[in-house]
Amino acid sequence: MSHPTDVTKFLEDLDGGVLAERLGKVLSHAAAAATDNPKKKGKVSIDLTIENIGSGARVGVTHKLAFKIPTEHGTQSEEHTTETVMCVNTGGEMTLEPKNQFDMIGHPHRDKDSHQEKH
Repeated sequence: MSHPTDVTKFLEDLDGGVLAERLGKVLSHAAAAATDNPKKKGKVSIDLTIENIGSGARVGVTHKLAFKIPTEHGTQSEEHTTETVMCVNTGGEMTLEPKNQFDMIGHPHRDKDSHQEKH
């Protein structure tokens, strides 16, 4: 595996950024609930399932965010499942768009970050 997936970018791309936003809120809620109920534990989990879709270099990533948060008289729990299609590039690196993509004129797709560094 010569090109590992950028985990931060990967999480930001899942569900158009909604998963990362929701995760931040749930983590804060779980931390606050754990301090309000010191003898109880909260639990937050992310479950990722990756499966090939079609014959190309694309996969479906099903992501489930689940939490169980302590309350004064019990627990609060919820789970949310969505799916995002990701491209598989050289070495298994997953990105939202293929790295070898060409624009309408036939030029290789330029990564915004590397393009800005050159100027």
